[in-house]
Amino acid sequence: MVEMMVVIGIVGIIATISAPPIFRYVQSNRLQTNTDRLAADLQYARTLSIASSSILRFTATPVGYKLENPNTGALIRETDFGHDLELDMAQTADFYPWGMADASVFNITNAAGTNQVTLLPTGLVEVH
Repeated sequence: MVEMMVVIGIVGIIATISAPPIFRYVQSNRLQTNTDRLAADLQYARTLSIASSSILRFTATPVGYKLENPNTGALIRETDFGHDLELDMAQTADFYPWGMADASVFNITNAAGTNQVTLLPTGLVEVH
């Protein structure tokens, strides 16, 4: 019985030591995953704007973003970050049928840090 209590104690100590790095890894992974998703959705907006020959509007809020057609009001895609992620400010970028876009910088943040997604006037997306 004493041996069993010692083993349980050792497992508890190991769990206590390893928990903070695991939580930091999860937060870092969420940040990177949502940064990649934001960049992919910006690229998707450009591609869809060119393919449909229409202007599309990408509207970001601190808790998420949406892609819509401003002429028809049709919502194409909407994403909420959830957890502890947020964008630094609300902003809007339009994508044009000839491939150009309104230049914008999106800073996505959580406890693990901040990632930057830059939308260039050419419509290309860079992740920093």
